[in-house]
Amino acid sequence: MSTIAPEMSADALAGAGCSAHSMQTPAESLTVFTFWRGRVALYAILKALGIGAGDHVIVPGYTCFAVPAAVQFAGAAPIYADIEPATYNVSLGTVQGAFKSNPAASVKAILIQHTFGIPADTEPLVRWARERGIYTIEDCAHAWGTRYRTCSGEWMDVGALGDAAFYSSQWTKPVSTGVGGWARINCPEIRDAVRRFQEENCEAPARSEVIVLAAQLAARGALSHPRLTRTVKAAYQALYSRGIVAGTSSVEELHGRMPAGYAKRMSHLQEWLLHRKLRDDSIVTHRRRLKTIYDRELGNAGLGVLQIPEYAEPVLLRYPVRVRMKDDVLREAGKRGFEIGDWYAAPVDHPKDVSLDAFDYRRGMCPEGERAALETINLPMNRTTSERAARKMAAFLAKATR
Repeated sequence: MSTIAPEMSADALAGAGCSAHSMQTPAESLTVFTFWRGRVALYAILKALGIGAGDHVIVPGYTCFAVPAAVQFAGAAPIYADIEPATYNVSLGTVQGAFKSNPAASVKAILIQHTFGIPADTEPLVRWARERGIYTIEDCAHAWGTRYRTCSGEWMDVGALGDAAFYSSQWTKPVSTGVGGWARINCPEIRDAVRRFQEENCEAPARSEVIVLAAQLAARGALSHPRLTRTVKAAYQALYSRGIVAGTSSVEELHGRMPAGYAKRMSHLQEWLLHRKLRDDSIVTHRRRLKTIYDRELGNAGLGVLQIPEYAEPVLLRYPVRVRMKDDVLREAGKRGFEIGDWYAAPVDHPKDVSLDAFDYRRGMCPEGERAALETINLPMNRTTSERAARKMAAFLAKATR
């Protein structure tokens, strides 16, 4: 176990997590473990909790397939809870609904996702779960830097309230190491189990994998101009389909099968990048500035402005907007070179050639999640998105949705 660099504050570490495999702060007894991908951090938490065959985990009905897949890889089954339309997140009410609709299920954990960086109303959920002996896992893959205000008025970083949390440093995330992620463990009972899983069940990445990742990181930095986004994406997908580059998901995983080498630790290269980038406050400043611009420009255009709950101080990963004729808007945006996203295209976002049945989801389970998938696009918040580009995208949406 390594020690925290003295220049990093406890608050900064609590919100993001940063380690060379694991580290602990005496002040908060906070332990963090790093992994090759964020979903592996979730898998490690599930295994540490002893979740397996015959168990169930409540997950959001508006998420990436990698979340229920990790639950299935652990041997358990997902139960889907619908989302609140304003926050895109589960709530106490939607989780209670899923719980009551599955009275025979052995629910061992609830996954609380902070979608797009908007925090779910976490405290009531955690309290309700603990009264029933159910663990809570916060999905902070979108939410680095986001804060949550408790009922007592205290501001806390997301990931601090649940029994455990996991984060992602994948390509599209604010703090990126190409691929990567980490687990924050707040429950003392499972820290040793997560440590053992990481040390005994996770392999180190091969040297060739690290070299390929390093080359991709260098190329990404050189080709990150927004005008090159479509070209670079097409080239990346072509290389990924041939197994030449390190992708976010393996082909097996995309089809609901656990790939060989799924459980893997972070490389030293990723850890070095993570340490360095977590200290960069300009990431948060830029994203908050872009949110202010989108709020103003979309409001002036008469479009829906994201309403943030009083308990939330988000750092957005993407800025969600609901539109009519979503496919037409995305098609026209692509022609104009705008980096407008389609997260999520389904309540469980999945490859088009794979059935939702592979992830135990059936149509009609989560009406609000399905409606959000039909209506929601999202605007970029990354460092390469300038304030001028943000204004142009808002102006485009104003015309495209008339």
